[in-house]
Amino acid sequence: MILVVNTGSSSLKYKLFDSDLSVVSSANYSGIGSKIRNHTQAVSMMLSEIALQKDRIQKVGYRVVHGGDEADELMPVTLQTIQIIEKFAHLAPHHNPPAELVIRELIEKIPFAHHYAIFDTAFFKQLPDVAKIYPIDKSVSLQFGIKRFGFHGISHEYMMNEVDSGKTKKLITVHLGAGSSLSAIKNGLPIDTSMGFTPIEGIPMQTRSGDLDPEIILFLVDKIGSNKTRDIIENNSGLSGLTGTSGSMLSLLALAEEKVEDPNFHLGLDKTIKSATKEDAKLAIDLLCYKVKKYIGSYIAALGGIDFIVFSGEIGFGSSVIRNKILSGLKFTNFLTKAIKPDEELAIAKKLL
Repeated sequence: MILVVNTGSSSLKYKLFDSDLSVVSSANYSGIGSKIRNHTQAVSMMLSEIALQKDRIQKVGYRVVHGGDEADELMPVTLQTIQIIEKFAHLAPHHNPPAELVIRELIEKIPFAHHYAIFDTAFFKQLPDVAKIYPIDKSVSLQFGIKRFGFHGISHEYMMNEVDSGKTKKLITVHLGAGSSLSAIKNGLPIDTSMGFTPIEGIPMQTRSGDLDPEIILFLVDKIGSNKTRDIIENNSGLSGLTGTSGSMLSLLALAEEKVEDPNFHLGLDKTIKSATKEDAKLAIDLLCYKVKKYIGSYIAALGGIDFIVFSGEIGFGSSVIRNKILSGLKFTNFLTKAIKPDEELAIAKKLL
């Protein structure tokens, strides 16, 4: 059996697969730090659920957000692997440290299995220099290792494999969720991606700002200090900052009187939405779709035309409203579209076969 663990800053998801990749057990423990005390407690809850199957687990795979350009896509968990996770923890402080904690816990609890780290940045290791290098003082970028790393690589590669197994097409893959990014892919290789040195760059996200004039950051640091500035761009920007809400796309669609395609959604469950107006919600949705469309346009130019635009992530797959808004006006280019159900755990399990 294969156990795949996906550790977030305040969540832990797992799926347990049998030999034909059917899901035997799964759960998503959210609210770590509030409903659940910490990641250690979440691991204990998971182990309780899979107790009867634990001795049959042969491989454990862990999604790790940041391995820079030092990590291979699939690495056995060794001292070197842990050192890479620790080295880049300061660039993914909400993700790498809890991932390391969970890895250490499960190596101890499931010692007879083979443990592997699967790095989100590895898909973008071979980005061309014109996409990877930032136009700042070369000596500074070399000294501090500043370059575009890219993220959501597991998702972008999964989308690519679903529509272009022969690796002969030009694709734009669009991952839209709480965190969001786009990639331009040609013949199986990414040539550009919207996230950069950290997962903040790119399009607006649920709470992250995306692209900003750097002088805005410097201005805010002068006015309110670096800690408050960091908190704003990471936790109080994007859809959340524009509306004064949680930034949940489903809530904003409902508030904007657009179709919500989740039968389990109920607007009353989002207490933050009371402070927002219909106009706030519409602007946030339109701004996001406009920014995504701009990236798509630039990637069409970079690729010299495209064959597919592929969507995934909870929003990208789950909302035809958002997809249609993004694609509106792009039909002058001849391409096909596809929405892929997000399943990073399955993508990881396939790598472990």
